[in-house]
Amino acid sequence: MNERKIAIFVEGQAEYIFVRDFLCTWYEYDGNKLGLECYEFRSGNTNDVPYPFGSRESQNFYQIYNVGNDRSVMSKMLKEAERLKNAGFQLIVGLSDMFGDDYHQAVQTRKINEDINERFKNARQEVIRCSSHQDLLRFHFAIMEVEAWFLGMYQFLQQIDVTLTPELLLKQLKLDITVDPEITHYHPAQVLENIYKLAGKQYGKHESDVCSITSTLLKQDYQGLINSGKCKSFREFAEDIL
Repeated sequence: MNERKIAIFVEGQAEYIFVRDFLCTWYEYDGNKLGLECYEFRSGNTNDVPYPFGSRESQNFYQIYNVGNDRSVMSKMLKEAERLKNAGFQLIVGLSDMFGDDYHQAVQTRKINEDINERFKNARQEVIRCSSHQDLLRFHFAIMEVEAWFLGMYQFLQQIDVTLTPELLLKQLKLDITVDPEITHYHPAQVLENIYKLAGKQYGKHESDVCSITSTLLKQDYQGLINSGKCKSFREFAEDIL
């Protein structure tokens, strides 16, 4: 019998890879502890993604759904809730980046606005409260993007290129990489791209880009971020799914 049986709906490829590799690393690639199935929605259909791990009988079983659109995460969760409940899932969790077109229109400046953040979060919670499956549903924003969570574990940068030290970033980009990225960077993916350019590399949210980061991260890196006081949105997301 599963200790946890959780479905996670994410907005896109970067979030899907992050969640997939986070779970695998956290449970130490132990098939007894972790069962994992991945799916993506395409043209109205749900397609398997070739990355199963463990089994449905593993202690902790997860299904990850890549929705492929930040505006569709909640609607897909609501649509699939009854089916997943009947299949014995204990929790359905959504994850989207806060950064996006809707946020641009709301703030009208390229700066993080805590009041707007709360408005976006409250709007999702109101949808959940009005749902017949409110006890089953949770929704989280990566603030401002999942790349902020990577920047919160900035030590990985020197595994990408040994020259990418905090001192170099401060000198070349006027960037203090040690601060909380969640409250500092409006567009974390752009910050990461600028860092990569210093080493003659590129970051563009592509599968290989994200995998090159997650492949360097250890369980202790995630634990360190949870305990660091930085990236509150990651800690809250992790607490719901672990």
